[in-house]
Amino acid sequence: MELGNDIITNEQLDLGLLVCSKLLSPVFQLFAIFANILNLATFHKIGSKDGVNVTFLALSLSDLAYVLLDALNTVCLLIATSPWQPSLPVSMYSITGCVIPYQYIFLETSTSLETYLAVTRCCCVALPLKFKNVFTFRRSLAVLVIIFICNVAFRIPLLTTFGLTWQTSSVTNITRLTFYSTDTYVIFSRLEQLVGKTCFPVLFLLIAAVCSVILSTCLLTMSLKRKSMTMPVTSYDKVALQNLNTKMAMDMSSSNSSRTMKTKEVQLVKAVTLVTMLQGVLLLILSIYSLAEATIPEFFPTRKYRNSHNLILVVIYLLITMHAGGKTFVYYKFNSKFRESVKKTFNECLVLSKSS
Repeated sequence: MELGNDIITNEQLDLGLLVCSKLLSPVFQLFAIFANILNLATFHKIGSKDGVNVTFLALSLSDLAYVLLDALNTVCLLIATSPWQPSLPVSMYSITGCVIPYQYIFLETSTSLETYLAVTRCCCVALPLKFKNVFTFRRSLAVLVIIFICNVAFRIPLLTTFGLTWQTSSVTNITRLTFYSTDTYVIFSRLEQLVGKTCFPVLFLLIAAVCSVILSTCLLTMSLKRKSMTMPVTSYDKVALQNLNTKMAMDMSSSNSSRTMKTKEVQLVKAVTLVTMLQGVLLLILSIYSLAEATIPEFFPTRKYRNSHNLILVVIYLLITMHAGGKTFVYYKFNSKFRESVKKTFNECLVLSKSS
């Protein structure tokens, strides 16, 4: 069956690439780099004494590595589109082709860490007695290392099928460092496309959806309980409260203490819930994009719908970068220690700048 023409014209593609790649991407990348460096410094200052903090620390490190590689790609593409690029001894497009698989290692690592964080919070909130002491610092650290090793090991076959080599153009007779691939590159590339960019996003999307429902339900239940505890007290209740004995007063004091702990837990659950929901939206977009690649043969960079494919891909990379940097706002909003540490850091910087 003959497919229709691409709905994105060449002029619209050029305009979209100009806005996204050359204007928005550098701004969001610089912000994401700064934000994740701030996250690393702050979580390090707070201390990684539990599984949650060490997961947030590892997530910030993985996001930073992804954004740095993405920024490298942006620089290479800016150079590649410059008029003096053909005289360079290296092909900038070839560098981007080599960097992208490494980007996906850290992207999948970040997605796996967010999923692990959501699962741990769900277990601790839904079944606190069973999982209270399960996700310790050492166990969480071991899981984080295993996640990263698995993501690297999965892509080792693909990473060994390409590289850079010196090639001489028969047209220009210029020798340049150019991308090359082996005969098995297409096989492992399609395997990575099927598993890494289609199956995993869909699986993580389902997990994120389930965790979001569970955490949101728990938050709603906690909110209703807090409202019932803070309802106005009638005059009859005041008389009854005055007649409480010492034992009841001590019980109330103990209850208030535990309620303070629950409030801190609620803030943590809110942060994880929001991160999980944002992750779910991003995974939904990635899943639709990957399924479109798998089901529409012409939706490919070198085929009929190449303009739509390339523009959508650039927008997705932009959303991933925004997600990597936007988590800082979530941490700042719901983590009191993170917020106090950031304020203290900025105050110290202001004092140093004034003194100098």
